[in-house]
Amino acid sequence: MEKRWCSSCGAAFEPRAQTPRQAFCPKAACQLARKRLWQQAKRSTDDDYRKNQAAAQELWRRNHPDYWRKYREEHPDYAASNREQQKSRNARRNTGSTVIANDDASDGSMPPEGIFRLVLLASFHKGSVRQWTVRLTQVSKV
Repeated sequence: MEKRWCSSCGAAFEPRAQTPRQAFCPKAACQLARKRLWQQAKRSTDDDYRKNQAAAQELWRRNHPDYWRKYREEHPDYAASNREQQKSRNARRNTGSTVIANDDASDGSMPPEGIFRLVLLASFHKGSVRQWTVRLTQVSKV
């Protein structure tokens, strides 16, 4: 039987007869690499797949809001390494800002009184824009 070289690990393997174009060996790590490559290609070419994946990830994040905080607490070496990597990523940025996560955070000041238009940014109703006109009036000073 013919031998092929795995596209992931480079090891020689015998392809299955049922898979004539097999490019990855049957090792678990190589199959995971094959799946990741397929997913990456699918996300770049299929809008529906990309949207479904994003929606699934958003649902998971909503159902597990404390996951990353707990993970960082339980893996301090990971958190420290990530902080160092973030510093080097920040240094490569050309925007001049060193803050990533809170770049658009509120400064804590109250908005001025007046009439504002609120627009729903994440609309689940395709084609419809939901917006309201509201008047903000200060009730008390904190």
